[in-house]
Amino acid sequence: MIRDYQKAKCIQLYKEGILTIKEIMSQTGIRSEQTIYRILDEAGIPRRPVRPTEYRATISFDKDTAEIIDKVHPRNLSSWVCKMIKEAYYNR
Repeated sequence: MIRDYQKAKCIQLYKEGILTIKEIMSQTGIRSEQTIYRILDEAGIPRRPVRPTEYRATISFDKDTAEIIDKVHPRNLSSWVCKMIKEAYYNR
């Protein structure tokens, strides 16, 4: 059974827009994505828009790069990689 404080925390974290659904599950102890979305729907919370993807690619990282990623542990790897590429390009 999901407690009221878990529901409130779920709604608060989702509205903040920082954490992913899986991270919200971890923070609240709610064990199902479907339950998270049900809580949000019942509270009338609109879903976050899906960000358009301009370009998709499957890439591999070498060992050194993988170690950096493990140390930094970005919440959103795609966004982090995009940011690093732009910074490197514009600051050269």
